[in-house]
Amino acid sequence: MRLYYADIRGMDEKDALYPPLSSSKGSAFGVSLLAAAYEDYAGAPLPKIIKLLSGKPFSPDRPEYHYSISHSKTHVFVALSKQPVGADTETHRKISQSVIEKLATPAELAGLSFFDIWVLRESLYKLTGQGDLRTMRFYRRSGKIIPPANGVFCRLYSDIEGSSTAVCSYDGKFPDSIKKIPIEELLKKDARKRLEAGKRDEN
Repeated sequence: MRLYYADIRGMDEKDALYPPLSSSKGSAFGVSLLAAAYEDYAGAPLPKIIKLLSGKPFSPDRPEYHYSISHSKTHVFVALSKQPVGADTETHRKISQSVIEKLATPAELAGLSFFDIWVLRESLYKLTGQGDLRTMRFYRRSGKIIPPANGVFCRLYSDIEGSSTAVCSYDGKFPDSIKKIPIEELLKKDARKRLEAGKRDEN
């Protein structure tokens, strides 16, 4: 398994190297990051991607690779693995205490932040395709994350600035860190040139 992220703050999605898979903001950069991940991990160009009836993206030409894409307001995140995987990242923002109390129990919050709980839930749902995001329960006991599903392993990461990030898998082997991909690698050629010119002008 390998994990990748990119900072998309201030970027125009029309400049992304690949088209989006959905209408969700950040999707085009998510696909572009997946392409960079394939090149790095599989040593091959991004294969054709289709959407299954469940809505989950799949590559029929490279079924041996599994991946999960997440995009927030500030970053995109990709997990690429030879085993099924679910991944999610969420930018920290102000959440009312009433919402937190409605969605998370005191026992959960005793060991995890609200955003940690949420990205763990999203990651598990992406892995299994089952469950209710509002009622999944995650706990931390003796430093270990306990998910509400047998045979599942989960890990939290703090690599992405100002965000909570989680990965869930049936394989308990996780990378120690997330590799940052420069945003230039996710841009069309003309957009990359504009960005580089802007950086030169700043200096």
